[in-house]
Amino acid sequence: MMATPLNNVRRHSKRTSPIKRAPLLGVLHLQLLLSILVATSYYCNFGSYSSDHEYGVGQQQSSFKLFVECFSSPPPISSTSSRLSSFSHQRAALKGSSFHNRHHQQQPLHRADSTKSSSVHLYGATSNSAEVNTSSATIPSTKKAYKKKRSTKKQSNNYSQKKYSKQKGAAAAGGGGSIPKHMINAARQYNSQLTKCNSVSELLSSFMEQTSTSTTATSSSTTSGDNTSSATHLAGANKLNSVNFSTCLHRLARFAAKGSYSSTPSTSNMNQNDARKQVLSDPRFALLVCSMAEMASGVDASTSVKMGNEMVLQQWRVKCGNGGGDGEGMREADDVLNDIVGLSSGGGDTTNGEDDDNVLSVESRFEAAEQIMNQLSIPQTKNTFSSRECSNVCWALAKLRVSPPSSAFALGRVVGNDDSENESGKDFLSSRQFVSLDEMALDVVSSTLQVRMQLFEEARKRKSGGSSNGAWIPELSRLAGKVMDLIAVKIINEYGMRNDGGTSSTNTVFNPQEMASVLWAYAKANRADDALFSTVAAELIRQTGYALERGGQGPRPQELSNTIWAFATAGIRGEQQIELVKFAANALDEGEGLFFGNEFKPQELANTGWALATLHSKRGEGTSTETVEDDGIVRILRWVAKDIMQRVDSYKPQEISNSVWAFSTVGFGYDESCGTNVHNDYVHVATNDPVGDKELVYETLEVIAENALSRLHNFKAQELNNLAWGFTRLGHRTERTEKLLVGVGEELTKRTWQFKPQDIGTTLWSLATAECFDKDAFMAGASRLNLRHIRSFKPQEMSNTVWALATAGFAPKHIRAFDTTLVPASQRPTTKMVMSDSITECFAAVASEAMRRPQDFKDQELKDVLWAFSKIGVRHPALFKKVAHHLVAANGRGFGGFSSQGLGNTLWSFAKQAQLSLEVIDSLGDSVKLGSTGRLAVYETSCLDIGEKAIKTLFVRAAEGGVELGLDRFTNQDLSNTVWAYSTLGLLHSGFFKEAENQVLKRLKNLRPFKGQEIANILWSFATLNAQPDPVLIDELSSYIASVCSGKKGVADEYSISKVFKRQELANVAWSCAVVGRYPEELMKILYTGIVGTANDPNRMKQIFHDDGLQQSSIMTLYYVQLAADIEASKLQLALPPGFPNGWGESEGHVRGNGDDLIEMSSSMLTLTISKLQRDVSNTFTEIGFENVLEHVIDTNEIKDEYGFQLPQTPQEFLSIDIANIGQKVGVEVDGPGHFVRLIDDTRKPSNKVTLNGMFADKGENRVNGPTLLKHRLLTHLGWNIIHLPYWEYQSLGGVREKEKKYCESLL
Repeated sequence: MMATPLNNVRRHSKRTSPIKRAPLLGVLHLQLLLSILVATSYYCNFGSYSSDHEYGVGQQQSSFKLFVECFSSPPPISSTSSRLSSFSHQRAALKGSSFHNRHHQQQPLHRADSTKSSSVHLYGATSNSAEVNTSSATIPSTKKAYKKKRSTKKQSNNYSQKKYSKQKGAAAAGGGGSIPKHMINAARQYNSQLTKCNSVSELLSSFMEQTSTSTTATSSSTTSGDNTSSATHLAGANKLNSVNFSTCLHRLARFAAKGSYSSTPSTSNMNQNDARKQVLSDPRFALLVCSMAEMASGVDASTSVKMGNEMVLQQWRVKCGNGGGDGEGMREADDVLNDIVGLSSGGGDTTNGEDDDNVLSVESRFEAAEQIMNQLSIPQTKNTFSSRECSNVCWALAKLRVSPPSSAFALGRVVGNDDSENESGKDFLSSRQFVSLDEMALDVVSSTLQVRMQLFEEARKRKSGGSSNGAWIPELSRLAGKVMDLIAVKIINEYGMRNDGGTSSTNTVFNPQEMASVLWAYAKANRADDALFSTVAAELIRQTGYALERGGQGPRPQELSNTIWAFATAGIRGEQQIELVKFAANALDEGEGLFFGNEFKPQELANTGWALATLHSKRGEGTSTETVEDDGIVRILRWVAKDIMQRVDSYKPQEISNSVWAFSTVGFGYDESCGTNVHNDYVHVATNDPVGDKELVYETLEVIAENALSRLHNFKAQELNNLAWGFTRLGHRTERTEKLLVGVGEELTKRTWQFKPQDIGTTLWSLATAECFDKDAFMAGASRLNLRHIRSFKPQEMSNTVWALATAGFAPKHIRAFDTTLVPASQRPTTKMVMSDSITECFAAVASEAMRRPQDFKDQELKDVLWAFSKIGVRHPALFKKVAHHLVAANGRGFGGFSSQGLGNTLWSFAKQAQLSLEVIDSLGDSVKLGSTGRLAVYETSCLDIGEKAIKTLFVRAAEGGVELGLDRFTNQDLSNTVWAYSTLGLLHSGFFKEAENQVLKRLKNLRPFKGQEIANILWSFATLNAQPDPVLIDELSSYIASVCSGKKGVADEYSISKVFKRQELANVAWSCAVVGRYPEELMKILYTGIVGTANDPNRMKQIFHDDGLQQSSIMTLYYVQLAADIEASKLQLALPPGFPNGWGESEGHVRGNGDDLIEMSSSMLTLTISKLQRDVSNTFTEIGFENVLEHVIDTNEIKDEYGFQLPQTPQEFLSIDIANIGQKVGVEVDGPGHFVRLIDDTRKPSNKVTLNGMFADKGENRVNGPTLLKHRLLTHLGWNIIHLPYWEYQSLGGVREKEKKYCESLL
């Protein structure tokens, strides 16, 4: 059920409480008096006005002569380009059909007694068309007629019915106010003349000639005494009627759309935009619109501009009680007139709701507006605008894009104020508010008079040799918007009263074609609202339903298609929109489409599908009408798919791409149509036959792929983009699809510069997601995002492009170009070198924009940019520092808007940036500006890149944001990425990790599947940070791993395990168990089977797991695990193969790719380095008599000989002690920062502030990390007494030798 008319059009109440003054909104609601004052000031200058207020025939002629002489030809575009550019309104590109492709049909002239055409005048209409049954109306109304205190006089927003009846009767009786027959004949003949014009200029010239003061060619009955003209008189000077205005504007818009401004060679082939600019800068067009608007407002066409002004001015002199016309009286008149629309004379905005003596009541405003319009209106009869003419006028104004969008100039609507709580603020919060249609009409006339005054001033300038600056264009634009608003309110009122069961001012209606045209126009002009669209949609459904019930033709496909398209373009959703979708689906399904479906043209079906998908994508969550809407969408899309398969050759490229885009946007035909999937994270349309729809869409896409491939050269760039995006989002992977995507890549390479920024980013995204890695296409796309043109790209376009490049693995040639932290300037490439490689420059350009305007990037876009840099292995400290501060500064963005994936990937990107330092160290060696190695180097790099305080704050805020978001919304991959990031940097947020542990346990119990990598990363992260998980976590994971690795006979073997895990992942799971000290028997057997197999054949294991052998870190890990298991779980009898590790490692010269493996742990403790602190401590112990050696190494032979543990026979050194007294078996571990994790959410008293190398401050509490804990346990098991010396305690002594000795003695 649609919104009630109370919500659509607010009526005024009986009481006389004041109305609040409306905000100025940049444009006065009513500028009539201003125009009058301007006109008065020009009386002494214009030949058309006299200082004694006498307006003679000669003066009329001189005024029109001045106008014609100066405006016989329009100014060049360049003279008004600056004015036009300030009023060029950005609109979304039209993806649907171009409307009104049929020629405008000439209509018969409307007379007062006409019975052949329905007519809806803005203030009443004349029609004897058949009554339409309104009993089926579904639009309830609570409208109330406005009642004055005098019971004998009733008013409404229209002129009173009594007054209108008198006018109609006078006209029918041929009274003195009826239109002369010769004028009717002239107008009819002129309409025929208009249809013969072939350009905009011819139409405007014809208009000027028809409305001139000379005798017209089309009227043999006019005399030379007719001295009126459109320049001197309002509403066309009685020389045009509504049909003439409608025809002229409609044809003018059509010619402008074709670029046919004039028949001269220089302007006959303009593009559409240039032709439009030429039209708007033509003063003749302004005069045409003014005359049309005045007639639409009901103004008497015999009224001169000066006479109209004088009538209004005199009215307000009387109103103010000052007949002298002095300056004070003018100021009072200005106050009163402005108060009609709630504005103070100074333009101030009073919104405090307090009473003001200068604010007129609703009743006063109503009466005042009616009085003025009564004087301006036709005494006895009115030319009427029929429904067809109203729709044509709106269509023309929208096609010319002359009216401003509602975001730039608020909608005008009639609202009221009653004793009950007024909700009008909700419906018309940003509207220009009026109390009646009279007041709206007065507002329209005020704009026409202002435009006229500006045109006369322009004529004077030209007469004196000046140049035009198009000063009238801004007000002309607002005037067009006001006319459309006036028509909209009339439509809302008309159908609101009809469907409420009340008395309408007329019995006429818009037919379905006209309603579709109206909705198209308001959507195109961006001046739509729910009140208008719901009203028209309800009437469209009512009319067509009524016709179908009586065996009529019912709706036409184009009407339904354009109506749904209009709703989508305007972005208006609601009950009537859903009813419209249901109605269209029912019409298509009627008789299996034989009666209606087969009448649809491909363009109409494609546009309908596009509109349905667009509306669905804007739907909120949990609406009560989801099922009804989804059902209608699915049924219509089925028809689109079937029709494509039957006549795909009849579909143009745009229609094919729009259809595929529609399918993919709502997920129609995907395997999981009722949910989400990895390719499409939108909410999908629900279907009652997912299998059938999947088969239907599969076959349709196959037909499209084969057909489109042969004519890809005919597809525009945007169409290629939509095509590739749609196939990719639907997850359609076939041989034909691969060929199609290759073809799209080739087209991108051939005509790169035809692709707009959006097309570049999305096309590359599609190719990367579909794993179509055409290097030429990616290089061509990347070349567009260069330092010269990057500012023309939107954030999403930039993020899509670098994401696609990183996903496809196309790395910049100069990978160290941006690493200002570690790489010396002498080893970084120059700007010229960066620009020589398109991919390097692309990354540089995107980073520069992300740093310049991070606030413009959405959360996902920022995340994708950071992820791309880290994924492809490019360090960019400046970018990451800028983004970090943008996120967590005092007024930073924070993580409140991030999704779980966004949060996890962002943290992963920051951690990966720091971890990449290890590759830089390996590559550049001693030239790297970093003193540490291993795990400490990673943390130190993050502090150098971002700042220690910033990096900790970032991860604290992220943990808090994740907990607030709810870890139940994290996917397993999100959890894995997030905990990996914390462990890589050695940051432990205990609260977050406890929540993560609980979430993992919950999912294991609910049998939610984990990937092997996710299990390995989660366990490794908990162990590395010594997060001290509950042993139950290991037990539950053990059971889960056993279930997923089970082979054919229920027993895990090498083959079944390889389907879940990589061998490095298995090694890290085993290491994690050793750190925690938990060795589930079934799990440990699976791990050893997967790592070394059961046949002692390293080559066989390489083949099964498709790797090149065990990494060095995995081999060292296994020694720790084996020793720990021999000591702490000897009953398991685990053993490494004889001869291990010979033959088990990676082949000589093997280089690992930068693939999906997140874990690159440095488990080996034998990358031996002796720090300055370690030497100082050793010397101190020596001075106090403690004999020691530095870096005592324990190898496998020593362990076998002294302790009896059976490790592989091949000697390996895998344990060391920093400072050791071998005889006493006392070891001292000098624990530097690399031995600890930072408890970033710890509430205990922080440690004393200390510095590391004079650069960093470790302010938080510290906990020994997992590797240190495991090493300590192993050395203790081997009989060593291990003493730990935390680095901050020794450094706090300040280098005072006596204090240092005393401290070391206390340790012993």
